[in-house]
Amino acid sequence: MPMPRTVALMTVVLVAAITACGGSTSDTTAGAGAPTSQAPPIGAETTAGQTLTHLRDGSTITQDDSTRNFAITHGDSAELRLSHDYRWSDPQVAGPGELVPVTARDDAGYTAWELVTSGPGNLVISASGIPDCEKGDCNLDNIDFTISIAVRRP
Repeated sequence: MPMPRTVALMTVVLVAAITACGGSTSDTTAGAGAPTSQAPPIGAETTAGQTLTHLRDGSTITQDDSTRNFAITHGDSAELRLSHDYRWSDPQVAGPGELVPVTARDDAGYTAWELVTSGPGNLVISASGIPDCEKGDCNLDNIDFTISIAVRRP
């Protein structure tokens, strides 16, 4: 069993490490080449080592945003658009919100839902898409779409 002084020192080191990670403002992404580091986009905030992009009222989310972390103010809305190049499962919402279907133009090329939050908290939206060979490229990969959104008080 560690001595109390050792435990206190380990706690200080752990807190310092967590604080250092939480203060990071870069987002490392892996692309075709080596990982790159870039500044977060305007409206982004960094907390606990992850970059949150703040959704403004009327923002649009697409399947290209999969695995991203967002923040939105309760009362603001965002629209989820999933491409007709895929056949999608019904999007699922876990947390304080719901997706309301939006009627898009027939030729819009996507199916849309409005995100309506029901209060502060954390929510996750997920759906699965498989290529729709009749409307798009059959050589596309399946998509497991998931995003996390921190819903904040106004």
